[in-house]
Amino acid sequence: MVNQKNNEELAFEKVKRAIMLKKLNPGQRVTEDWVSKELQMSRTPIRAAFKRLESAGLIKLVPNKGAIVYSPSDKELEDVFNLRVVLEKYAAQLALPKIGSQDISELDELLKKEIQAYKNKDFEEFMRVNGQVHMFAAHIAGNHFLLKEIEMLNQWSDGYLILRDEFYSTPFEEVKSIPEHDRIANQFRKGNLNELCDAIEDHLLSTLKDLSKRASIFN
Repeated sequence: MVNQKNNEELAFEKVKRAIMLKKLNPGQRVTEDWVSKELQMSRTPIRAAFKRLESAGLIKLVPNKGAIVYSPSDKELEDVFNLRVVLEKYAAQLALPKIGSQDISELDELLKKEIQAYKNKDFEEFMRVNGQVHMFAAHIAGNHFLLKEIEMLNQWSDGYLILRDEFYSTPFEEVKSIPEHDRIANQFRKGNLNELCDAIEDHLLSTLKDLSKRASIFN
């Protein structure tokens, strides 16, 4: 049972990393036979890994065709990011009256980790820290249900980043998210709700625009 679970994790990471490195692109077929030969394992854990990959929004299991690397539509991207705008601005509104100097220090530390992850070209660490930045306000707000919704949308967005983002080929100087996150942090420091909400919306819509451009390549 332990070996099967370990093999499932290996298969999950194998396909995930191939997508991250653009060795597998949206619309491309992923076969159990390929993973089995690459990792020298039976197909049972691979099938379990494929179900996890589908839940993560990275592949789609199609009857009689097998697994295909997922290609989200423009509407899906817009729906997710427009909802994120609403929820993250609301979280900021709830959080701003409660935020303290220790919270700002923690946000500053996250931004440092984000910069380091990008410089190290550690995509998974970058996404982990990115998720914490976007859940920062919801944590302070103390609304459990709001936090869960934002966390779920972040997980979907992680899938879009893996599928579309040009993390490995974009020079650090051209990264948009880091200065955009810094702008958000500055508005938390200043306590200006309108400017903070503008910064959050501008950042999320900027990310949506970039991901939509990438999506058009594959659609």
